[in-house]
Amino acid sequence: MPPKKIKIEDLRRFVFVSDPQISPDGSQVAFVHTKIDYPNDGYQKHIWVWDRTTGKARQFTHGTGNDSYPRWSPDGKRLLFLSGKRDPEKKKPSLWVIPTSGGEARRVAEIEDTGISNPIWSPDSKRVLFTSRVWEGEKPESDVMVVRRLDYRLNGVGYYPGKRVHLFTVSVGRKPKQLTRGEFDVDAATWSPDGGKIALIANTLEGADRSFIRDIHIIPAKGGEMEKLTNGGHLISGVSWSPDGEEIAFLGHDLHASTATNTDIWVMPAGGGAPENITASFDRSIGKRIGSDLRVSTPNPGAVWSPDSKALYFLTGAVPTANIYKVDRHTCEIDRLTEGRTIDGFSVSSDGSVMAYNAMDTTHPAELWVKDFEGERRVTGFNDRLLKALNLSEPEHYTFKNNVGAEIDGWIMKPPDYEVGKKYPAVLEIHGGPLGIYGDGVYQEFHLLNAAGYVVLYTNPRGSGGYGEEYAAILQGQHGTVDYDDVMTFMDDALERFDFIDDERLGVTGGSYGGYLTNWIVTQTDRFRVAVSCRSTCNRFSHHGNSDRGWRHGESGNMGYPYKDEEKLMRQSPIRHVANAKTPTLLIHSENDLRCPVWGAEEFFTSLLEVGVETELVRFPDETHELSRSGKPKHREERFRHMLRWFEKYLK
Repeated sequence: MPPKKIKIEDLRRFVFVSDPQISPDGSQVAFVHTKIDYPNDGYQKHIWVWDRTTGKARQFTHGTGNDSYPRWSPDGKRLLFLSGKRDPEKKKPSLWVIPTSGGEARRVAEIEDTGISNPIWSPDSKRVLFTSRVWEGEKPESDVMVVRRLDYRLNGVGYYPGKRVHLFTVSVGRKPKQLTRGEFDVDAATWSPDGGKIALIANTLEGADRSFIRDIHIIPAKGGEMEKLTNGGHLISGVSWSPDGEEIAFLGHDLHASTATNTDIWVMPAGGGAPENITASFDRSIGKRIGSDLRVSTPNPGAVWSPDSKALYFLTGAVPTANIYKVDRHTCEIDRLTEGRTIDGFSVSSDGSVMAYNAMDTTHPAELWVKDFEGERRVTGFNDRLLKALNLSEPEHYTFKNNVGAEIDGWIMKPPDYEVGKKYPAVLEIHGGPLGIYGDGVYQEFHLLNAAGYVVLYTNPRGSGGYGEEYAAILQGQHGTVDYDDVMTFMDDALERFDFIDDERLGVTGGSYGGYLTNWIVTQTDRFRVAVSCRSTCNRFSHHGNSDRGWRHGESGNMGYPYKDEEKLMRQSPIRHVANAKTPTLLIHSENDLRCPVWGAEEFFTSLLEVGVETELVRFPDETHELSRSGKPKHREERFRHMLRWFEKYLK
């Protein structure tokens, strides 16, 4: 049977492989296997294990649980995981442990009305370290929310005034012990190699919400006073202790280019001292990933020490792929360990001889890969049968020069039934961020537009990640300028380069920052016949106080403050220029989006109607900023239908 064009409903058939974790001896890999549970409008997540000896994968956890985050105990005898549905009355993730030889899973920790995050085994395999957002002080009896701090809400989490993220330990069979208390949040933590201490990231100073700065603190594993190790000079996002106990590595930067500063690996003495940037020569931001809407997120592994403490492994995107690298602790020389892969996450065996990771490309969602003495190979093929039945176009990569002569990456996808001599409508896709990255990642959205007969075009304009600090930082404080110039030059170049694109039938779409730039485009030009703007913003002035992280833009210098930078903020706001708009625009938004709140779409919708532009607003209840990537399956499918309907109305 010949392959068919992809359909919206094919979303239900994909399997997603995430969070690969190799056993200490390198013989097995645990990972999260996710598939869509369409009748219940959700997802089924279970832990699976792949065996190096047999070469086969088997389901390891069963039942109604929504299981994730597998982690092997250092002795290899047990596997912990998080699960949120094993007990119908428990909605938040609780901590479970199961023998690796098989048997029943046992719940070892739960925190009332909140969840457990980031569990880590102690070196002796007897305790587990984790974080949880808990009430600081007495829990209020009223449901009335009293807010006293800037950081009181987060997209995908909700509202949490009065709660703080704190550190806990638990021994199997005992109650959790809270190690930290106070008006601060613990961002991450790890054990010392001897299990006697814990390194954690926090800002314990008053007014910490208004600062990006974080510090590393040391606390006894049994609890006690915290000792600050760093001097407040860095934004720190991950911490790891060297196996020999001599040094601590962290991911972070010193904010010299504000929030566009490259995240690097820094190493410092475990007893305190000046941190050294060991990836300064590597002009890429550590931990960046290639975009995709067909994935389940894998936690960032951070900086992973080699067993001999002489090197660190890390993952980052360098267009068009994201690969695993190794940096020598002393020479700072960097080697790329994988080639041509778009990797989401990885882990390394305790002796460093085996590496496991999940990787995708533009036509294949992530599967499990292994690299050992036999070489590099893909070991699962959950999506092979489905993909064999689908006719998907391979994106064609090329480069173009922008208006200042810089060479920029671009991609084009021809419809799968492309015919020479025929003219096709085209849709320009714009990524979010703006530090997002287009590359060798798979998007069902792109393939659906392709299957509907549209040429799909996408690029990484200035301000994108994956190219280095200067490329990213140039957009700071001037959204709607060089980014707009680049995407419009990209469109000009494509029309000149590809004579099969019908220049009278052009559409544009994007989400988040891509939605903002879509809104900007329709207020600056009428060259596009139609636009679809998803989870967008239109007013940088009011976004500052309404977004869960909008106030961060002031401190970063990226935008400014409403009470002293009004002209700067409004100059970058599509709403100021809405009277120029003529392009029929569909606005798609989630009602629980706290990153780009729905009022932004409402404001733009109202203004577009007032100036006579054909427009619709599609609102999705009970969805967050992540609708297109992890929303309810039925909503994800309906979102696609609205997009295709709107494009068909104006481009066919």
